[in-house]
Amino acid sequence: MEGTGQGAGQGTEDRAGDGTRPGARHRAPDADGRARTVVLTRQPAQAGALEAGLRAAGHEVRFLPLTDFELPEDPAPLREAVRRLAAGGYAWLVVTSPNTVRALVRAGWDGRLPAGVRVAVTGPGTARVLASAGGPAAPWMPDGDASAAGIIAAFPAPDLAGTGRPGRRVLLPQSALAPDEVAAALDARGWAVERIEAYRTVPYPAAPARRLLADGGHPVGLEEGPDGAVGLGALDGAAVVLTSPSAVRELVRRLGGRPVGDAAFIAIGRPTQRAAASCGLALAGTAASPDAPGVLAVLAGLPATH
Repeated sequence: MEGTGQGAGQGTEDRAGDGTRPGARHRAPDADGRARTVVLTRQPAQAGALEAGLRAAGHEVRFLPLTDFELPEDPAPLREAVRRLAAGGYAWLVVTSPNTVRALVRAGWDGRLPAGVRVAVTGPGTARVLASAGGPAAPWMPDGDASAAGIIAAFPAPDLAGTGRPGRRVLLPQSALAPDEVAAALDARGWAVERIEAYRTVPYPAAPARRLLADGGHPVGLEEGPDGAVGLGALDGAAVVLTSPSAVRELVRRLGGRPVGDAAFIAIGRPTQRAAASCGLALAGTAASPDAPGVLAVLAGLPATH
């Protein structure tokens, strides 16, 4: 999620840890009889249900890490927000991506909340990371739309009867790149939103002392790594799943105008689709949902040459 997938402005949630080894190979064909190489523009450490579903359909899953995530240079405001959260200073904690959970943990949160404090997440991927961090196992989430837009559409209005400002306070930790849409929408609904920078999206790899994901942060060359990570040379002939707007921008920057052969680019989410259009990157399709069924539907419509 830069806040969707999470989170606002991002094409999908980054779902980490489904128990499947990132580099595992599966040779069974998919429904149309064609097993493909599918490269996702994220890190092996972010693998989850999406990758598991692609492998189950017979596709070989690879990773092209383009962006990474790190704590802000000054994490003091985030740590102070965590202290206020533990003291019951908010009515809600709104979490728009798994990386937000990871940043809160790095800032000292143990997952526990005072009685009466509720948690909202964008979808099941963020909920899984929240639970693994010791947070509530059944947080509030929107039905169907696992994104910031889903939170905006379905988040409840505050009960203002006999409720002072503390009862309307919402903690919204987000990526530095996340737009203001969630905060603005909840403010307009009557909540008092405190938005805090939780993490930054940077070119891969991030600074070791501040990075949120622990996969070693090794630079990726042209050969396949032991964890299924590949370089730009592996894109020729592959179906490339663009997982966020920032990944699109970083891919275009690294390509520097070089052709990528017979690659088919698939966007996850409208924000990622718009980023590809603005960068002049032609898409083979856009997944209707940020999960394996959404990506598989696009893959099924690709010509046999991809």
